[in-house]
Amino acid sequence: MFAKLAVGSVFTAYRFIHSIFVAFKRGSKMNKILVMIIGVSLIVFLVPVGCVSSKGQTVSFDDLFANSGKYDGRYISIEGFYFSGFEVQVIAESLDYSGYAEGHLTPKGRVIWVERGTPLEVYDQLYQQTMMGPEERYGKVILKGKFEYGGEYGHGGGYDSQIVPSQVELLPWSPLR
Repeated sequence: MFAKLAVGSVFTAYRFIHSIFVAFKRGSKMNKILVMIIGVSLIVFLVPVGCVSSKGQTVSFDDLFANSGKYDGRYISIEGFYFSGFEVQVIAESLDYSGYAEGHLTPKGRVIWVERGTPLEVYDQLYQQTMMGPEERYGKVILKGKFEYGGEYGHGGGYDSQIVPSQVELLPWSPLR
């Protein structure tokens, strides 16, 4: 709702400011001062609305999976474990040992596809493992972005939800070895 409000407000403000600037060119000194006051006021009040829209509501895996439709198309913030490997890039509730190789971790619990992965500056700081073949990366993160539900997402359409990240923060965490 905030995102739609912000976009609508920004577009309305743009049209309003444009008409004011047209009047500004033709107006008196008093009109010009009034136009400047209105313009500054709009910027002061609209910028915070735009910031709120991209921040998103903090949700848990429990709430997100119990109410997926409620969050569809909305910006959310969720804490979990990012995992990237061969044909997989997800945020998961947890990581656990796979049992296939000593120390090898894989996503466990509920998972959400992460469209386009993480920014390179975060990716480069993730833990690495190669004991099962191709390199895999993982770490604990707070992921903020647009949540989408009800489609076929990820590799082979194997996920019913995804997050398109706008911000990824790496959290301090160390795997038990």
